[in-house]
Amino acid sequence: MVFMVHGQRGHRVLPHTADVILEAWGPDFAACCEEAVAALADIYVDADRADTVEQRKVHLGAGSDESLLLDVLEELIFTLDTAEAVPVRANVSVADDGGLDVVFALADRRAVTPTGAVPKAVSRSELAVDSQAAGVRCRFLVDV
Repeated sequence: MVFMVHGQRGHRVLPHTADVILEAWGPDFAACCEEAVAALADIYVDADRADTVEQRKVHLGAGSDESLLLDVLEELIFTLDTAEAVPVRANVSVADDGGLDVVFALADRRAVTPTGAVPKAVSRSELAVDSQAAGVRCRFLVDV
């Protein structure tokens, strides 16, 4: 179990038989979503030295924390499948309508090093968002 300290953020991979379970945390829901994007990107590329070559802006309408997190992660997978560049991180903010405004940072495919299988989907069955006094933690299963 990850014990969050107020204001900290991060992510990690958890063991799973066939797929990948990721956990992310941050001081608020938007930061947790940013870490979830970073966690998902880390399973398929090492982008530490890659510069942003493109940005993709997405607005997600209001919903539960779980549905918004799923929407963010599905947008990342959609972008990975359809864009010329690779999504490697995101800037997430809460929108006026209660949804999220997401700006994905995309890196040139030639500037990243593949590290694993490309994600196919995020499972709804293992998706969880937990708000605590120290921040927000999420957990999700990725089909690779």
